[in-house]
Parts: sequence; C-alpha cells; structure tokens
Amino acid sequence: MRSRIGLRASYDKIEKFCQLWKFIGIYKQIKIKEENGRDMRALGYAMKLYREKAGFVLLFSIPFIVALLIPSLISGPTYISLGAVFLRTGSIPEIDPVSAAVTLFAYLVSMFLIAESIVGITLLVKTKRTMANPTSEVLGALRKYGITIFLAYTLAAMLILIAQLVTFDLAYRGIILPILMLVISFGVFFVPQAMVIDGYRLGQAIDASYSTVRKKFADVVLWILIGTILLTVSELMFFLLPHPLGSYLVLLVNSVLVLPFLVIYQAQIYMKKYKLAH
Repeated sequence: MRSRIGLRASYDKIEKFCQLWKFIGIYKQIKIKEENGRDMRALGYAMKLYREKAGFVLLFSIPFIVALLIPSLISGPTYISLGAVFLRTGSIPEIDPVSAAVTLFAYLVSMFLIAESIVGITLLVKTKRTMANPTSEVLGALRKYGITIFLAYTLAAMLILIAQLVTFDLAYRGIILPILMLVISFGVFFVPQAMVIDGYRLGQAIDASYSTVRKKFADVVLWILIGTILLTVSELMFFLLPHPLGSYLVLLVNSVLVLPFLVIYQAQIYMKKYKLAH
C-alpha cells in the first residue's frame, strides 16, 4: 500500500514537472514571437511615420542632397558608388596641399549638413512617438545637437581614415579593417538618437550607442540588411543611364527616400528601449 502511494506521489511529481516544462516551452515560444514581432514593428512604425510626415521628411532631406553633391563636385580623389561619395585612400599621397584643403573643407561641410538632417529627422520621430510638441528650447538645441554630432562623425571618419592608412600594407587588411570600421561605426551608430531623444552628452551618447547595438543587435543587422537592399535597388534603377546622370539620380533618390527612411528606422530601433514605445 505504501509503495503504491509512493509511486503515485512520484507519478504526480513527474506529471507536474512535465506540465511545468511544457509551460516553459510555450512561454519561450511566445516570447520569441513577441521579440520577432517587435523587430518588425519598428520597421512598420518607420514606414508609417515616413508616409504621415513625408513633407517634413523631404524638408529635412534637403541638406542630405547638398551634402552628397558637394564632395562629388570637387576635383578630388573621390568616386560615387551605391549613391554615396567615397574617398580613394590610395590617392591621398598624390594630393597637393591646396587640393587636400579643398577636399577636407568640402567633406567637413558635407558632414555638418548630414548631421543637421539626422538631428531634424530624429527630432521628428521623437515628437511623433512621445506625442510631444517641439518646444522652443528643443528647436533651439537643434544647432547644438548638430554641432556635437558633427564632431562625433568627424572623429569617427578620422579614426576610420587612420585605420585605413595603418592597415594599408597588412596581409590581413581585408579582415582587420572591416572589424575596426564596425567597432568605430557602432560607437556613433546611435549617438544622434541618444542625444536628441535622451539629451545625453557626447560621452554618454557613445556609451548608449554601444549598449543599444549590443542589446538590439538583431535589429541593427536587419537595419544594415534593409539599407543594403534599398541602396542596391536605387543603384540598379538607374544603372543603364549614362554617366554621370545615373549617378546623380541615385544620389537624389538616396537623399530624399533611402537615407531619411533609414534614419527614421534607426530612431525607432533606439526607442524600443522604452516599453511605452512598443
């Protein structure tokens, strides 16, 4: 009799354990679905906000157009690819001082305009998601944010340039350089959002950027994937057009459509850290 009771008690414990394990499995599946849903929800918010605020987005995109045109119009070691302007680091030793000064000035102006556009679009996302009106204090802080973010981007560009020059003759440059560029880029990836949305100083914003990249790494990878697809599609759309017309049309499409959308999506990812923002 005691043995039957003991067996029955053991059976009940095993059954309860199985039910608990089953519940944990179901709970994990629900959590995974919720996380996947949140990943796509940020993308959905970005698409919706772009449609609703298209006029403001296009207005803030004007500096993007100018910023991307300036480096492409100067006679420096630059080239256009995927609708962006890049510097030929291999040609740097051949540049004379005057050309170097002009190229540097053009890139600084371009970088500042890009920072201003990102600040404006990010502020638009903040006011929409938090249901707040942009006060005169916030609007007055736009220039302060723009200058600080410009300095952060300039520092990141200088570090990337140094990394390119240092690794120029290394055997494993194809592996080392991309890793260094990712580490530097992730440090400023969410800096505009951290400053505009949370009001962080530059040092705090860099810490917040690395932290957000670590916590929302899947979102960042999806952002990179979507950005690559959009830039590639915009390049292919005008592939058959004669140069430089096709290149400038790609710059225009990227300035008013692709880049503003990616900035909005980036801000939506950053705001996922707040539960109310979901």
